[in-house]
Amino acid sequence: MNFSDSRFVQKFRTDVALMDKQTGSLFSDKLRMVFLQLPEFKKEADECENYFERWIYVLKNMEILNRMPWAAQYAAFQRLSQICETAALTPQERSRYEESIKVYCDNLAIAERAAEEGMEKGMEKGMEKGLIKVAKSLKDDGFPLELIVKHTGLSAEQIEAL
Repeated sequence: MNFSDSRFVQKFRTDVALMDKQTGSLFSDKLRMVFLQLPEFKKEADECENYFERWIYVLKNMEILNRMPWAAQYAAFQRLSQICETAALTPQERSRYEESIKVYCDNLAIAERAAEEGMEKGMEKGMEKGLIKVAKSLKDDGFPLELIVKHTGLSAEQIEAL
C-alpha cells in the first residue's frame, strides 16, 4: 500500500490470516495476506541490506527517482530501470525505439551468419590445403597415384599438378 491505514498498527509489514467468523478457527493455514505499508518503510538507499529492501525502496520512491540506485551492480535493477524508461516514452518515441531494436537485431543476425559462413569457408580451404600438403608428401615419397587419390579424395589431375 502506498498509504498508511489507521486500522493497522503503524508498522511496515502486517500479516493477516482468515478465520471462520462462527467458530473463530483459522480458515486456512495456507491462505494469508501480507500488507506492506510503504510509508512505514524508513530506510534510505544506502541503508538497504538485501534485495527485498532494495525492491521496497524502489517501489516506494518510484515516482521521484531520476536514476535507479544499484543499477550498475544488479541486473534486475538495470532491467527495471530499462522498463521504466521504455514505459515513459511517447507513442512516436516507442515506435522509433522498437524500430531501432529491430534493426539492431537484424544486423546482429546478419553479422553472426556472415561469421559462420566465413568460418565454414575457412575450414574448407584449410582442409583442402592440408589434403594437398599430405598428397604432395605422399607423392614425393613415391606412393602410387591411385592410393593417394583414394585416401585424400583429390583428383588424379590435382595430384599430378603438385
